[in-house]
Amino acid sequence: MANMAKNNTHFQVLILCSLGGLLEFFDFMIFALFSNELAQIFFPNQNKINALFATFSTFAIGYLARPMGGIIFGHFGDKYGRKRTFTTSILIMAMSTFLIGFVPSYQSIGIAAPILLIFLRLLQGLSIGGEIPGAITYISEYLPQKKGLAVGMIFCFLLSGISLGLLMQVGLHVFYTQETIIDWAWRLPFFIGGVFGCMAYFLRKKLLETPNFSPFMLQETRFPFIAIFKTQKRTFIFTVLLMSCSGMPLTILFIFLPTYLSSILEKTNLYSAPSMMNAISIVLASLSCLLVGWISDKMNRFYVLAIFAAASLLLPIPIYMIYIDNTQLFPLAILMSSLLVGLALGNSPVILSELFNTNIRYSGIGLAYNIGIGIVGGLTPLLLLSAISTFNSVLIPAYTLMINALVLLVVTFFYHFYQKKQK
Repeated sequence: MANMAKNNTHFQVLILCSLGGLLEFFDFMIFALFSNELAQIFFPNQNKINALFATFSTFAIGYLARPMGGIIFGHFGDKYGRKRTFTTSILIMAMSTFLIGFVPSYQSIGIAAPILLIFLRLLQGLSIGGEIPGAITYISEYLPQKKGLAVGMIFCFLLSGISLGLLMQVGLHVFYTQETIIDWAWRLPFFIGGVFGCMAYFLRKKLLETPNFSPFMLQETRFPFIAIFKTQKRTFIFTVLLMSCSGMPLTILFIFLPTYLSSILEKTNLYSAPSMMNAISIVLASLSCLLVGWISDKMNRFYVLAIFAAASLLLPIPIYMIYIDNTQLFPLAILMSSLLVGLALGNSPVILSELFNTNIRYSGIGLAYNIGIGIVGGLTPLLLLSAISTFNSVLIPAYTLMINALVLLVVTFFYHFYQKKQK
C-alpha cells in the first residue's frame, strides 16, 4: 500500500509538471502558428515576405530572451528552490499571453502596436526560459531512477501544447472567415491560453520541493551561472551545441512547416488537411518522446543520440520530396518527422540533467537549453527564408537538417574524447 501511495504521488507530480508545460508551450507557440495573421495586423505596410520577416523577427525575440530567463530563474532555482521558481514562470507566461490578446492593431495605434507586441513577447521568452529547464531539473531530481521516462513525459506534454495550438488554428478557420480572424478572432487563442495558464499556476503551487535540492553556497562567487564557466565550461559548450542540434527538427519540421507549405510551396488547404495532419504528427512526436525517454533509461543515452544523428542524415530528403511532389504521402512524411523529433527531444534534455552538478543544475540547464534552443528556434525560420530566397531551392530545410546531424556527430565525438582524456 505504501508503494502504491508513493507511485500515485509520483504520478501526480509528473502530471502537474507536464500539464503546466503543455499550457505554457501552447501559449508560446500560438504566436508562430498565427504568424500570417499577425503579419497583416501588426506589419501591414509591407509586402508579404517582408511582413513575414517582421513577424518571425518578433517571434525570434521571444526565443532570444530565453537565455536571460534561464539566468534569472536558474539563479533563484539554484539558490532558493526549484518548485517556487518554475511555478512563478508559468504565471508570467499566462499574464503576458492574455495581454497579447488585448493589443490593438497597427491601424488603431500605429507603431505602438508592434512595440507592445514585442514587449509582451519578451516576457513570454523570459518565462519559458525558466519553465522548461525548471521542469527538467525538478522532475529529474524528484524521479532519479526513471528520469528518462519522466523527462520524456514532460516533452510529450510540451509538444502536445503545439497540437492544441494547431487544433485551435484549424478551429478558427472552420468557424470564422479569414476577414473575421484578422478583425478580432485571432485574439481568442491568447485569451484561452492565458486563462488556462493561470489555472495551471494554482495547481502547480501544490508541489513540494525536490528532496535532493542542494542550495548554491559557494563563497567565491554569488551567482550560480558564473560558477558554470568556472567549473564546467566544456560541459556547458557541449550541452549548448547538443540542444542546438536537438531543437532543429522541431523548428524546421513542425514550427516552420505551415509557413513553408503556404508561403513557399503555395499549397492549398493549409488550414484543413495539412494542419490537421500536422497536429496529428505532433501527437505522434509527443508519444515518440515518451518512448525514447523510456528507452534511454535502459541503454546508453549517447547511443540513442547516435541513432538520432543517423536518422537525421537519411530521412530529410524523402520528407521534403513528399511535401514538394507527393502530398498524397503526407502521412508518411509526418511519421518520419515525428520519429526525428522524438529521438531528439526524448533523450537530449535528460543528458543535460546528468552532466551538470546539483547546485548549479537549474542554471546550467537553463543556459544551455535556452541558448541552444533559442538560437535554433528563434533564428532558423529567418535563416531558412533567407536561404530559400537566395539559393532558390525548396530543399534548403532538408539540407539544413543533414548538416545539423553532421555537426552533432562531430561535437559528440570530441566531447567523448575530452571525457576519456580526463579519466
